[in-house]
Amino acid sequence: MTLDELKLYLYIDSDDEDDYLNELIEASEIYIESCVGISYKQDEKAVKLANLLMKKLCSDLYENRGTEIASNTKKDIIVTTILEKLSLYDEDVTTP
Repeated sequence: MTLDELKLYLYIDSDDEDDYLNELIEASEIYIESCVGISYKQDEKAVKLANLLMKKLCSDLYENRGTEIASNTKKDIIVTTILEKLSLYDEDVTTP
């Protein structure tokens, strides 16, 4: 995901927070890769799902300005489902 894509998603016009937004993009990608690996990147549809998840994660972090989760927070089924789908791509997949 690019900075411009995230800014469009978040309705941000200024460049004031570009460094912070780039950090969120990087952190969200690291988070996804640490949960499911990188094999999903071989499938175009999986990459689109990962980009959607990155936008969601970045949006949540941007809006909340932190990583603290309230005790009454419910499990996010969209995040969970996308991570489960992405984890189905085997790390040892080889193409002929």
